[in-house]
Amino acid sequence: MTLALQLLMLLSAPPASPPPAAAAEPTAAELLTQVDATISPPEFEAKITFVSHKAKGEVHTYSMRLLKKDSDKFRLWFLSPPDDVGQEVLRRGDDMWSYMPNLKRALKVSTKQDFQGGDFANSDVLRVELMRDYTPSIKDSTADAWRLELIAKNDEVTYARVLLTVRKKDRQATLFEYFTGSGKMVRKMELADLKRYDKLVRPSKWVMHNVLEPKRMSEMIYDSFAVRKDIDAAQFEQSALGR
Repeated sequence: MTLALQLLMLLSAPPASPPPAAAAEPTAAELLTQVDATISPPEFEAKITFVSHKAKGEVHTYSMRLLKKDSDKFRLWFLSPPDDVGQEVLRRGDDMWSYMPNLKRALKVSTKQDFQGGDFANSDVLRVELMRDYTPSIKDSTADAWRLELIAKNDEVTYARVLLTVRKKDRQATLFEYFTGSGKMVRKMELADLKRYDKLVRPSKWVMHNVLEPKRMSEMIYDSFAVRKDIDAAQFEQSALGR
């Protein structure tokens, strides 16, 4: 092939396609918003088994029904054991009450208080959006996961700082690490056993490890979960407790 022919073929060849653009990395806010939508949609109904493992080997198991509406309204009923049937918990924004059937009244409780003496805080069980309570940033990124650092927006939030691991292949939260304001880790929660609930795929088992007392741990197992759009707002009035 002559040089002239080679040059002619080169000039007549179609221009090479540019390499495909790399997908833009999501922001920390986008990731945290998606985690919120997956693990705690704005409105849902669930049945939960809560298991508390004590340091001396005692195990306490509870069955509960949970409703959430408008992102910040929760109502929880205890279905078992018999001694706890009739007890309820209501959360509206940052206010929380525990209804005691023997007293026939609701007592104000703290969102930071341990839930049923276990290793979850009340705010971990009846949780509003993380984006509302924390300012997120991406601390680091590996081939498999992002690690977000969440800084509490005020002192009313249960944990001053949280490290959250989000898996890249499906953007599911897999690990929460909870810290005090002094930087001490106090809890670590693993999320596992993905299940499909209609169109939503989310972890069905949450395991909270007590870092300060390693022999303790608690589990929340979602026996059922359904996104709803028709829950009556009147159920979240304080006057509705016990009815």
